[in-house]
Amino acid sequence: MKMSFQKKLFISLSMLMAALMFFCIGAFSLYTYRNLYKESMNNLIHLSDRTGYELNTLLGNMDELALYASTNPEIRSAFTKAKMQGYSNSDLSKQTAQTLSSISIPNNSSHFRISLYNKKGNFTSIGIPYNKKETAKKLNSKEYLNWYLNLPIQKNRASVSGFHSDYWSPKNTTYLSLYREIFDEKISFQATGIIEIQCPSDIVKNLLKFNTTDYSCYLYDENENLIFSTGRSPEPSASDILHVYKKNPNGYIKSGSRSLYSGTNVRNGFQIVLTQSEKHIWGIILPQILSVFLMGISAFTITIIAIFHVTKRATRPLQELTHSVKQVTLSTPSLELDPSDYPDEISGLNQAFDKMFFRLKQSMEENIQRQSYEMKANMIALQAQMDPHFLYNTLTVIKSLCREQNTIQINHTCDYLVKMLRYISSYDDHTVFLCQELSHTENYLNLMKIRYEDQFTYTFSIDSDVDTQKLRIPKLTIQPLVENCFQHAFKTIAPPWNIQIHFWQEDLRWFVNVIDNGTGITPEKEKEILLKIQEFLSHPSDSITNLKIGGMGLVNTVARLKLRYKEQISFEITRLPHGGTSVTLGGTNEHEYFCN
Repeated sequence: MKMSFQKKLFISLSMLMAALMFFCIGAFSLYTYRNLYKESMNNLIHLSDRTGYELNTLLGNMDELALYASTNPEIRSAFTKAKMQGYSNSDLSKQTAQTLSSISIPNNSSHFRISLYNKKGNFTSIGIPYNKKETAKKLNSKEYLNWYLNLPIQKNRASVSGFHSDYWSPKNTTYLSLYREIFDEKISFQATGIIEIQCPSDIVKNLLKFNTTDYSCYLYDENENLIFSTGRSPEPSASDILHVYKKNPNGYIKSGSRSLYSGTNVRNGFQIVLTQSEKHIWGIILPQILSVFLMGISAFTITIIAIFHVTKRATRPLQELTHSVKQVTLSTPSLELDPSDYPDEISGLNQAFDKMFFRLKQSMEENIQRQSYEMKANMIALQAQMDPHFLYNTLTVIKSLCREQNTIQINHTCDYLVKMLRYISSYDDHTVFLCQELSHTENYLNLMKIRYEDQFTYTFSIDSDVDTQKLRIPKLTIQPLVENCFQHAFKTIAPPWNIQIHFWQEDLRWFVNVIDNGTGITPEKEKEILLKIQEFLSHPSDSITNLKIGGMGLVNTVARLKLRYKEQISFEITRLPHGGTSVTLGGTNEHEYFCN
């Protein structure tokens, strides 16, 4: 079903508006995403730098304490003396207590534990309390020396270890430790002990944790081992994060959960990397997109309603113009519109249509008249065709009868011939009563009977439901079919000859069938006849011009009828199994044929 112009226009504008709305929403989403991505990355870089700075400050404070203590003359002197036999932990504590107190209290380092010890097991500590019993047990154990020698000490510089359990207390507390060597008082760069600054892991973790769960923090040591992480599944793995961070300190991780990342290097080879899942961006964007989408839907609905009314109002003149054009016929070739009700364009179009219809009517009338004249000329030309051999033979028969002085047969012959010529030369009648056509056919057969005498027979068979006085059929329908038998069917076969003519009606159609006992038509001849009829119908004027008098009896008849009555005429020619040919012609019982 075809859509109206109004529907097409409405749908087109609606699709355009929908596409524009989705384009704007898409552009808004992309613009917002890029801005939020840029803002999030800047915030992440700033937070990464600030976190790195705070951790670096913490490690710096620890190193400052360690450096101050390890270079203090009193502490160096104490550890130099501790190499001698008989130097106890109490001696070490007495000698270093005042110095350690002066270091700890002014620097507000009570949240640290400052521990000094050597490989002999001399130990003293200040700051976070320790368990003396557990400490003494550890210092006197066989494993102490091995533990001491495997501490992550770097020559003449601070070293930091990752989170570890408390060495000096059984509590489940973990610490981050910074180590420095204590050198001999007299021999430079000869280590006599170690100072360890222990910071509770909670202090470090508080620096690396954030109030919002959008961020995740990863802390790596100098050996690129993960020390601490607040990452949650299914975020990228720690190895993936470190891998991309080493290539670029800021960027975007595509593996796993899509995340932004930023990192910074801290002293002693430590590295901090912060990540933020892309979901937080969409968590901000989606409500905005939804709001814009809802507003767009509302605006779209209002616009669609407006477009509907506008298109309806705009196309109403065109619809009425179309309806008016459809009502135009040959009898009423004008538009039933009041131009004053429509815009100037429609009025102008209406006037153009009126002029076009006027010219079209004139052209059609001229064309119909020309076609009528041409058709009439073609019909007359076809109807005028008579086999000259038939006239020659008839005159020869009359001549023979004159020699025999058979005046009765001469009279009959002339009478039949005159009736035939009068019937054929009446050009005004396109249809005749069936009884007239049968009479004309019988006149022809009587003439042939005079010529061939007892060499052939014929029979007429008319169904009882056929009223020959009222039924009209096209003129010259039956006789040419009978004449075709003598022209073709009986030429190469010896008499006796027989012709059967049957006429009947069926489903408001009439049919006439002519059967002969002649040679029978060949398939090639049948195809040739059908082809000639088709050529005749395609180019009737050219075919009539090239027509030889009397040479196209059967083709003439079928072509003449089809020229006038088109597909109403049916034609069939077949070869009979026992020999002979059957020709069937049919037409419609319409008002032009039937007389009430």
